[in-house]
Amino acid sequence: MKAFWMKVIVLGLLVLLLMCLLIVQFVNRDKEDWVVIEEKYFPEGVGEGLVGIKSGKRLDMNDSNSSCAMKFDNGRTYKLNCEEYLDFTVGEEVKIVTIEKNTVKLRRK
Repeated sequence: MKAFWMKVIVLGLLVLLLMCLLIVQFVNRDKEDWVVIEEKYFPEGVGEGLVGIKSGKRLDMNDSNSSCAMKFDNGRTYKLNCEEYLDFTVGEEVKIVTIEKNTVKLRRK
Protein backbone atom coordinates (compact mmCIF):
# COMPACT_ATOMS: atom_id res chain seq x y z
CA MET A 1 0.00 0.00 0.00
CA LYS A 2 2.93 2.31 0.74
CA ALA A 3 4.29 1.81 -2.80
CA PHE A 4 0.91 2.78 -4.26
CA TRP A 5 0.89 6.15 -2.45
CA MET A 6 4.48 6.84 -3.48
CA LYS A 7 3.50 6.27 -7.11
CA VAL A 8 0.48 8.58 -6.74
CA ILE A 9 2.65 11.31 -5.20
CA VAL A 10 5.30 11.00 -7.94
CA LEU A 11 2.60 11.04 -10.63
CA GLY A 12 1.00 14.12 -9.03
CA LEU A 13 4.35 15.93 -8.96
CA LEU A 14 4.98 15.07 -12.61
CA VAL A 15 1.54 16.36 -13.62
CA LEU A 16 2.17 19.56 -11.65
CA LEU A 17 5.55 19.98 -13.35
CA LEU A 18 3.95 19.47 -16.77
CA MET A 19 1.32 22.10 -16.02
CA CYS A 20 4.00 24.58 -14.92
CA LEU A 21 6.02 23.98 -18.09
CA LEU A 22 2.95 24.52 -20.27
CA ILE A 23 2.14 27.78 -18.50
CA VAL A 24 5.72 29.00 -18.95
CA GLN A 25 5.59 28.04 -22.64
CA PHE A 26 2.39 30.04 -23.26
CA VAL A 27 3.63 33.07 -21.33
CA ASN A 28 6.95 32.98 -23.21
CA ARG A 29 5.17 32.63 -26.58
CA ASP A 30 3.45 36.00 -26.09
CA LYS A 31 6.82 37.73 -25.72
CA GLU A 32 8.20 36.27 -28.95
CA ASP A 33 7.59 38.75 -31.72
CA TRP A 34 7.27 37.55 -35.32
CA VAL A 35 7.23 40.56 -37.65
CA VAL A 36 7.49 41.34 -41.36
CA ILE A 37 10.20 43.68 -42.65
CA GLU A 38 8.53 46.69 -44.28
CA GLU A 39 11.55 48.85 -45.10
CA LYS A 40 15.33 48.70 -44.98
CA TYR A 41 17.38 51.86 -44.42
CA PHE A 42 20.98 52.27 -45.56
CA PRO A 43 23.30 55.31 -45.45
CA GLU A 44 23.24 57.46 -48.58
CA GLY A 45 26.81 58.57 -48.09
CA VAL A 46 29.49 58.82 -45.46
CA GLY A 47 28.18 60.75 -42.45
CA GLU A 48 24.75 61.25 -44.01
CA GLY A 49 21.33 60.05 -42.86
CA LEU A 50 19.69 56.75 -43.63
CA VAL A 51 17.50 56.39 -46.74
CA GLY A 52 14.86 53.71 -47.31
CA ILE A 53 15.41 51.43 -50.31
CA LYS A 54 11.73 50.94 -51.17
CA SER A 55 10.23 54.31 -50.22
CA GLY A 56 13.22 56.65 -50.51
CA LYS A 57 12.28 58.28 -47.19
CA ARG A 58 15.00 59.68 -44.99
CA LEU A 59 15.30 58.31 -41.47
CA ASP A 60 16.79 60.43 -38.72
CA MET A 61 18.21 58.11 -36.03
CA ASN A 62 19.51 59.82 -32.89
CA ASP A 63 22.55 57.55 -32.53
CA SER A 64 24.97 57.38 -35.43
CA ASN A 65 26.71 54.18 -34.20
CA SER A 66 24.52 52.00 -36.39
CA SER A 67 24.80 52.34 -40.14
CA CYS A 68 21.53 50.53 -40.98
CA ALA A 69 17.95 50.19 -39.73
CA MET A 70 14.78 48.25 -40.51
CA LYS A 71 11.13 49.15 -40.12
CA PHE A 72 8.75 46.33 -39.17
CA ASP A 73 5.00 45.82 -39.51
CA ASN A 74 4.53 46.44 -35.79
CA GLY A 75 5.31 50.11 -36.48
CA ARG A 76 8.76 50.11 -34.90
CA THR A 77 12.10 50.92 -36.47
CA TYR A 78 15.28 49.42 -35.02
CA LYS A 79 18.99 49.83 -35.71
CA LEU A 80 20.96 46.74 -36.70
CA ASN A 81 24.29 45.49 -37.96
CA CYS A 82 24.47 45.97 -41.75
CA GLU A 83 26.81 43.10 -42.54
CA GLU A 84 24.90 40.57 -40.47
CA TYR A 85 21.43 41.28 -41.92
CA LEU A 86 22.31 42.34 -45.48
CA ASP A 87 20.60 39.34 -47.09
CA PHE A 88 17.25 39.86 -45.30
CA THR A 89 14.65 41.15 -47.77
CA VAL A 90 11.64 43.45 -47.51
CA GLY A 91 8.51 41.36 -46.94
CA GLU A 92 10.38 38.57 -45.13
CA GLU A 93 8.98 37.31 -41.83
CA VAL A 94 11.56 37.37 -39.03
CA LYS A 95 11.62 36.96 -35.28
CA ILE A 96 12.97 39.67 -33.01
CA VAL A 97 15.25 37.79 -30.64
CA THR A 98 16.65 40.61 -28.49
CA ILE A 99 16.46 44.37 -28.31
CA GLU A 100 19.36 46.11 -26.57
CA LYS A 101 19.65 49.91 -26.63
CA ASN A 102 17.24 50.09 -29.60
CA THR A 103 19.51 47.70 -31.54
CA VAL A 104 17.83 44.49 -32.66
CA LYS A 105 18.97 40.94 -33.29
CA LEU A 106 16.86 38.88 -35.69
CA ARG A 107 16.44 35.31 -36.83
CA ARG A 108 14.62 33.72 -39.70
CA LYS A 109 11.94 31.05 -39.58
